[in-house]
Amino acid sequence: MTTWPFTPHQAKRDWVMIEADGFDAPVPGCIYDGSRLDGGVPLGGLGTGYFTLEGTGKIGFCSVYNDIVPPRSEDRDWLTVKVAGRGVPLSSADIIYWGHFPVVDLIAQFAEAPLSVGLRAFSPFILGNAPDSNIPAALFEIALSNHGEEPLTLDLAITLPQPPTSGKAEATLVGDSLRLVTDRGEGLLTVQLAPGESQRRRFVFAWYAPFWRDSGNESHVHQYSRRYADVTAVAEDALVRFDSLLDRTLAWQAEIYRSDLPMWLRDALIQGLYSLGKNTVWIAKTRKDEWWGDGGWFTHNESHTGCPITETMVCRMHGHFPALFFFPDLEVSTLEAFRHFQINDGEIPFSYGRETSMRDPRYHCQHPLNSGQYAQMIYRLYRRTGDEGLLKAFYDSAKRAVRYQFSLDDDDDGLVNDQAHVAPTELWPANQFYDIWPWWGTSAYVAGTWLATLACGQAMAEVVGDDAFAEECRSWLERGQVAYQEKLWTGSYYRLWNDPGNRRANDVSLGNQLMAQWCVKVAGLPDVLPEDRVRLALETVERLNMAATPYGLVNGVTPAGERYDSTAERTFDGVVEIAAGNDHAKQTFVGETLCAAMTFMFHGYTETGLEIGRRVYEAISLKSASPWNQRCLIDAESGLPVWGDDYYSNMAIWVVPMALAGQSIGDFVESGGLLDRVLNPAVLKELE
Repeated sequence: MTTWPFTPHQAKRDWVMIEADGFDAPVPGCIYDGSRLDGGVPLGGLGTGYFTLEGTGKIGFCSVYNDIVPPRSEDRDWLTVKVAGRGVPLSSADIIYWGHFPVVDLIAQFAEAPLSVGLRAFSPFILGNAPDSNIPAALFEIALSNHGEEPLTLDLAITLPQPPTSGKAEATLVGDSLRLVTDRGEGLLTVQLAPGESQRRRFVFAWYAPFWRDSGNESHVHQYSRRYADVTAVAEDALVRFDSLLDRTLAWQAEIYRSDLPMWLRDALIQGLYSLGKNTVWIAKTRKDEWWGDGGWFTHNESHTGCPITETMVCRMHGHFPALFFFPDLEVSTLEAFRHFQINDGEIPFSYGRETSMRDPRYHCQHPLNSGQYAQMIYRLYRRTGDEGLLKAFYDSAKRAVRYQFSLDDDDDGLVNDQAHVAPTELWPANQFYDIWPWWGTSAYVAGTWLATLACGQAMAEVVGDDAFAEECRSWLERGQVAYQEKLWTGSYYRLWNDPGNRRANDVSLGNQLMAQWCVKVAGLPDVLPEDRVRLALETVERLNMAATPYGLVNGVTPAGERYDSTAERTFDGVVEIAAGNDHAKQTFVGETLCAAMTFMFHGYTETGLEIGRRVYEAISLKSASPWNQRCLIDAESGLPVWGDDYYSNMAIWVVPMALAGQSIGDFVESGGLLDRVLNPAVLKELE
């Protein structure tokens, strides 16, 4: 069997060190039996659309022709080898599969002939270089090996995703000795192999579908059309730069692989970026009346396949870090859109719209969190860029967003209150991240996030010299901190919520009850909760929430150590009503669990935090074999998926190295650190 593009191992869903082409030392990863994979690597870049190359060898899903929500299901062969008069599809071979987004490496062994195939396919994805990560193309290199004693003449029929017969979408194939069969991305390649001989061929598949309508029926133009006139220009550019684009893609991966992080985490950082290939749209500015800038407008969906909502604020709270770290100009465009949609009272919308809609903002949904989280993201942007001018440009908007949340303090104690909008016996909308788990009065999560917002508001005000607002935030923060302890501290942890006005409370231990601390640690601000109580709470979370599952943390656990029952008890006019089906309480949220794991790390409980993170990521990557279809919610008993394909929130994984090092954003971006090392190879390769 061929050993290109990697040295094969037995597929067994475990971490191994892999010798692979393009890396100067073995790298960690998991080699899968292709037939058992749950989703393949998406081939596509920032806002280009994508198609998946499945472990079966087939094309899976495709959105390159603007079938964005839902992506069209192809489930078909794309490569057929004709040998000895018989056509044999790639899917009929035994395939071992190693993905390292945006790269697919696989090795296929055919039973019908003494033939093996090694394949590397990738779309350009170069951290720090948004234009070169926005090329609508997939680049392929294929190695064909004859293990027999007779010559082989092979005809390779290549049929990649075809554009619709109507419309303006185009596709093409270009490559070594490749003959186009049609002008729609179908080609034929003939290879003659002597006994024992191996040969490689390269080709590029490009697509071009710049004009599309979102689910609100508004027309848009993809950003890539600003650089390419047609599909031929895309294909020719990608082919001539094949080596450079591949080398620069592998260069940033090599920096992650050679770090001293645990094997699972190195893999998680690389695979976690796949959501940028699946869930993003980047539209161009084509008219003077469009309010966004010349660099276009970049958005990341909550999940084009799982829960399509364009830029859900509470999900980007976890998942926006790769854009912030590697493509800050795109992050600016996203935040500018939230500023654009801010209304007179200061409220920031929950999202830009349902499905793919970009100008249908939704308000008063999860609003106890949205506006404050937006303000925190403005401060994070400042810590990432160090640009005071940029902070000043956003400052008035952030200030108004913070002040809007003042209005959600129902009892004048300095804390934002929960605003569940549910009817009796119903669970949705709970109006916070756990959106089918209603909370009442003051909750540890919402009120804690608010304390962090006040800390960010004070810090921003001090940078721009707004002494009055800095004092206003400081005063609210001090008052809120007192009330937070009085209402929520149980003696060993912070209860889920307390509604003293209605004489009801819930003493469940939330796995991520210390969201306040995660937020301020990330931002590099002083603690907002007492250190001694934080430590007691962490020890309780370990004793209750971690002990209740082998797969991270259970979201809600009772003081007796039981997973919180999936019914919700609520009182209306003295009557207790039961609503069934609350999976959010008894299961594991991946993004939230990662935040909690990092809070352990930030406070010196490094091994516990790493163990929580490892357990939840290995449930995804090893148990479910779905590193390129990461769910939002997993079953706390089995570790298997419960809900939410391809989730935005899971990109919180990119904060874990920062937490391990005890760094904030400002420290993490400094010269010599992991972020700097990851970005530098891309710059150096571009200059060569």
